[in-house]
Amino acid sequence: MYRTLLLLLFPFFLAAQQDSSAYNADFRFADGVYFSHDALLDNQPDLSWEAIDGEMVQLPEDYRVQIAHYGYKDVRINADILPYAISLDGLAYLFIRENEKRGYHDFAGLRIRGHLSTVQYDTTYQVRHLMKAYNPVNGLPFRQAYVEREKTKTLNKILHLRSGALMPFTRENLARLCKDDAKLSKAILETDADNRELLLRALRLYDDRHPVLLPSR
Repeated sequence: MYRTLLLLLFPFFLAAQQDSSAYNADFRFADGVYFSHDALLDNQPDLSWEAIDGEMVQLPEDYRVQIAHYGYKDVRINADILPYAISLDGLAYLFIRENEKRGYHDFAGLRIRGHLSTVQYDTTYQVRHLMKAYNPVNGLPFRQAYVEREKTKTLNKILHLRSGALMPFTRENLARLCKDDAKLSKAILETDADNRELLLRALRLYDDRHPVLLPSR
């Protein structure tokens, strides 16, 4: 009887295996807009692209997507709801910021894709500089004022796919995320904190050892 039950259930086990795949560079998300990390894990977009207003610019070499004048065609959807992520051609891009000054939503794509995924994007910030004008005769300042300057900084982060935690890519954070792989975590802490290549290799090794299965669409 036990064998008969296994034979009856086998097609369901097989279907479950076929309907899920390890999240890696070959995995493809269903295209659309995701409002939450749970929706991304379910590979079930909340909205299709047809439900979105705006002009999209894709910058594949920079893993970036920009959508100008982002909005929803269905007036029943609160216009203030921000997306969590989008998928374009099967690749996931996390929502990073809304640039109100330039009128677009900015999304950054996942680069290394696995249990621990990486995302990289630039951010701008303001720096105040004290500017002085000097008297050419005596060399003394006769006028001064603070000037705002805009600078750009590149941010590197790790996305813990299972929990959705997004944190700076540092040696300590990587070791903490790999704590269930004790030997690897210890090796990471013994690595030079500035050796990004070795840290990336460690991250990829963790992904190989600890795959995450997601639904296939």
